[in-house]
Amino acid sequence: MGPVSHFIQIEVEEHDALPDGCSMRFRASGEAAPVRRVRYESEDGREGIWRIVAEHADGATAEAMAIEVEDSSAGTATLIYGGAHGLRLLPEGEGEPVAEPYLLLTPSAVVP
Repeated sequence: MGPVSHFIQIEVEEHDALPDGCSMRFRASGEAAPVRRVRYESEDGREGIWRIVAEHADGATAEAMAIEVEDSSAGTATLIYGGAHGLRLLPEGEGEPVAEPYLLLTPSAVVP
């Protein structure tokens, strides 16, 4: 028997860092697992290893989660998702944090 698929619903509330909020649905296969670091390039061109956390509406943080999802252009991808306020990425080194509603990355972008 192959992997069982299910759906992951991403609902990110509008807030200062993500004024448009977000609502997306992905077909997932496998099980979600915590993720703490990813290879990422921000919109302003900063790239490298970033620490990543889920951000809740009250400002508290928790572990972000990663799960394999179907991607029409790449076959499969790794979905990184978090709390009601999405994700907060913190560069390892200097620089300001970045907010994202979710990330859709190649599996190799997740850093152990």
